[in-house]
Amino acid sequence: MKSLRLSAILGIIIIMLLACEPKTTCELSVTEKASIEDEIEIIVRNFMNAETLCFETHTALRANQPGYIFGGDGKLNFRSYSEYQAGVKKAFSTTQKFTEMSISELYVYALSNNAATCTAEFMSKILTTSGDTLIHDGCWTMVFKKFDNEWKIIQENGTHLNQR
Repeated sequence: MKSLRLSAILGIIIIMLLACEPKTTCELSVTEKASIEDEIEIIVRNFMNAETLCFETHTALRANQPGYIFGGDGKLNFRSYSEYQAGVKKAFSTTQKFTEMSISELYVYALSNNAATCTAEFMSKILTTSGDTLIHDGCWTMVFKKFDNEWKIIQENGTHLNQR
């Protein structure tokens, strides 16, 4: 009887310990974290390139997925990819090209194997179709998520400064 009671108590303790033990971990190794952060940094630096930044490259980096949000300058500008695409198409209709684009600071943080954030401060100039040059500096935070093994921006928010 005593041995049965002891076995039951021991069994309950083991069950409790196993129930409290985490089943999986989302923690990235130092190597995994560094690899993801390097990958995102390369993507952002390639994206913020005055020679290649255009409507097509701008929209290609965004996720055409439910949950896409674009905020900026103190408000939510676009609540879906289709709203974003229409708004950016309109903005690029008056843009000849970016004449300058440089990143002054860039910070990437890997959240998991398929999510990361990146905050970049940049300086840029745009040549408009009317021949004006606009200062288009800013600071932007992007949330990246992997879709079909490809990193895309699912949410973003930032501020533009139109003077230096």
